[in-house]
Amino acid sequence: MKNYAVTGSIMLNNIKYADGSTKEGLLGGGGLYALSGIRLWTDQCHFVGDIGEDFETLVAPWWDGNHIPRTGLNLCHRHCVYNQVNYEPDGRFFEHSIYPEGSAHNMYMVTHPEQIEPVAGDLKGLSMVASANPVEFRKIGRMREKYGFKVMFEINTGNCKAGFLDDILECLQHVDIYSVNLPEAKDIFSQETEEGCIAAMQKIGKPCFFRVGIKGSYMVMPDKAWFVPIVRGEHDIDPTGCGNSSTAAAFFAMCEGEDPLMCAIIGNVTSCLNAQQFGPMPVMDAALRQKARQMAEDLYRQYSGQ
Repeated sequence: MKNYAVTGSIMLNNIKYADGSTKEGLLGGGGLYALSGIRLWTDQCHFVGDIGEDFETLVAPWWDGNHIPRTGLNLCHRHCVYNQVNYEPDGRFFEHSIYPEGSAHNMYMVTHPEQIEPVAGDLKGLSMVASANPVEFRKIGRMREKYGFKVMFEINTGNCKAGFLDDILECLQHVDIYSVNLPEAKDIFSQETEEGCIAAMQKIGKPCFFRVGIKGSYMVMPDKAWFVPIVRGEHDIDPTGCGNSSTAAAFFAMCEGEDPLMCAIIGNVTSCLNAQQFGPMPVMDAALRQKARQMAEDLYRQYSGQ
């Protein structure tokens, strides 16, 4: 059976929210949240990337408790990434390492294509939270062509600027779908409105899972943009990781042959369940998977008219 792999960061976060409240020592990272977004729907997934020695005390209880394989983990540092995250009122956030070496530590922990190659032959899909590096994506593209897996590119916030557009467009040649949120899209495409961003995406002609904050999300296809409103939960405690987890889940749905409407629904359901606590979903078991699937099927009937 083919597997899904995820790249990105595994980290701890100290978070300052837009309202001034704070939380410290929360498990997170774009890669970990993306992994949880796929793990909610299937057991056939793992992470490819770097960890520190403190993984065993800080991350392993959640990891092993959810029966996630350690395939692809590379021990290379004393510490996992640990960031201070500061939210802005529009939903964007800015982060920096708490360690003295600062961003150098975070860059040291970046996953490279050479780490993906050993597992590439077993992949159905690769979900990447990554920077717009055309050299690296050309390598990914060659693996994609050789092994036949699909690729999701969730563009790192730091690269979501008009100055990176050429690099982004080159990277998109080597993937099947990408994802950005509304503020990121406005900056990349130099647009002022949601509609302008969608038009720019459709001109590119590559599918995009387009997250529009508390409004919901779109699955933007070249000929149509499928919108699904946000899925509200009982608590809706913390939005951290909702973009990462929903992006990976929507990608999973696409790889499994779901239509664009269901892809957006599965992304939004995942975002909802991710927001019900601080940090990632603590237990992703058969009961939660059944709940998620039922939520998605009910919403599909509602929005498709079936």
